[in-house]
Amino acid sequence: MWILRLYLARNVFLGFVVTALIIVGLFSIVLLIEELDDVGTGGYDLTMSLRYVLLHMPMVLNDFAAVISLIGAVVVLGALAGKHELIAIQSLGGTPRNIVTSVLMAAALIMSLMLLSAEFLVPKTLQQAQMEKALATADQGDFVSKSGYWAQSDGQYIHIKQIEDGRTPYDIELFEFTVDYRLRRYLTASYADIQSQEQWLLHDVSEKTLVGERMQQKNHDTLQWQSFLSAEQLGVIISSPQALSITDLNQFVQGLKQRGEKSYPFEVLFWQKLMSPLAAGIMIVLGLSFVFGSQRQVSTGQRITIGVLTGMGFYVFSQMINHLGFALGWQPLLVAGSPNAIAIIALLLLAYLRQAKA
Repeated sequence: MWILRLYLARNVFLGFVVTALIIVGLFSIVLLIEELDDVGTGGYDLTMSLRYVLLHMPMVLNDFAAVISLIGAVVVLGALAGKHELIAIQSLGGTPRNIVTSVLMAAALIMSLMLLSAEFLVPKTLQQAQMEKALATADQGDFVSKSGYWAQSDGQYIHIKQIEDGRTPYDIELFEFTVDYRLRRYLTASYADIQSQEQWLLHDVSEKTLVGERMQQKNHDTLQWQSFLSAEQLGVIISSPQALSITDLNQFVQGLKQRGEKSYPFEVLFWQKLMSPLAAGIMIVLGLSFVFGSQRQVSTGQRITIGVLTGMGFYVFSQMINHLGFALGWQPLLVAGSPNAIAIIALLLLAYLRQAKA
């Protein structure tokens, strides 16, 4: 029986992979067309735009994992039912529970991969894509090395050794030079809160200023700094919230709360990242419920249509709940979890109706 279970689980997983290649490929083509508008800006060329799109593929896969899971499950399981393979499995002693268990094995594998991707792969590839594009389009002599990020403008230089939680600069050095290239001011700071593009709040600051022929030193707990970094330069060091891992996003939210700053949108995003893999698993089981019964008699084209319409309906509904929740100020967990909860209710209702008909 385990061989049959693995056979079903493998087919469901392969269905997910094939569907992912098609859907991610289509969305990547759309993204590439959009990126062509930026080709020629600074040092951003066609090769870099292709790399940018490739690095976005893991994020696209995670964003549409639920849709991909449903379409893949409906097509693969529908094909097996159409060829009477599910009936053959039951004739060999397999029960509907065995079939469900096999599908759940594939769902568990896909959910695990999506969760690992959201935590490790997507942040790395998305941050790399954003940094490379920002460096290319900034075109101001900025560079990133093993020692950190360097940028300069009108005699001012900044060196940032590391970025924590994708958005907080640590170990900062600031240099200001006179027109004859003499060091006028030198600052070091443990870290900075980026309050806006122009305003940074530096913490644990040591300031050395040239007064006459001597350097005077002052220490500050905090110090406001008027940033010279452009939006493009800032994009090199600051990751978008979508590019943060689940762990980093949680740390970022806790930091915002401690400072008394608005954290609601990031809390919603945190729960959405956690709920997305679960949505993929739910959609696979929902796909199985479509296959049992009359679905064994429909064509492959009809199965694809059912999967696409249901999957896109779930995606649109999720977006509607997201916007409605923001407008009404719902709890972040409620905003992120409502689509999954309603999908589970629909799944249980389908199971009840089929049981009642039987």
